[in-house]
Amino acid sequence: MAWHVRQARASDMASIAEITNAHILDGVAHFGDRPGSAETWRADWQASRARYPWYVAEEDGIVLGFAYAKRFNPRAAYDWTAEVTVYLRDDASGRGVGSALYQRLLATLDAQGYRCLVSGITTPNEASVRLHEKSGFRFLGTLERVGYKQGRWLDVGSWQRHVGPRDDSPPGPILPVEEIDPPAM
Repeated sequence: MAWHVRQARASDMASIAEITNAHILDGVAHFGDRPGSAETWRADWQASRARYPWYVAEEDGIVLGFAYAKRFNPRAAYDWTAEVTVYLRDDASGRGVGSALYQRLLATLDAQGYRCLVSGITTPNEASVRLHEKSGFRFLGTLERVGYKQGRWLDVGSWQRHVGPRDDSPPGPILPVEEIDPPAM
């Protein structure tokens, strides 16, 4: 394996935009309808990176893919729940990149104190379903015909992964990413 996973940096946002834009323009995994800019991604990363981890897989200076978490819902009761996602370049599929990204992302979220992780998968998408199942997510159900893209209606499967105790104990505070996974110098 010549590639490695590391925390995302501001300089990665152009690559993240490029990867995402390919999914927006040519695929159905992302429901966006127009390309996003590196500046928009940089602003999102800057605003959320203290609480939500962002990782990239890199090989010889090329970003192969990225995974990140974000707020699931702005209401306070959802503070211990995060939404997770991963996107890869087409030429990175089937190389274990998505698994490595999710492994690092989920380990950080678990250590931070999150109790529930959720993800939506445009279906069918066997590779993403396998990745989520391998990562401990379970299928909850399908939202049918919720997105219209590329001339067809699309379904989205809902996936969930619980972390920590499944009891009524009060959750502790979510720890900052830097406390769990300090950035490399």
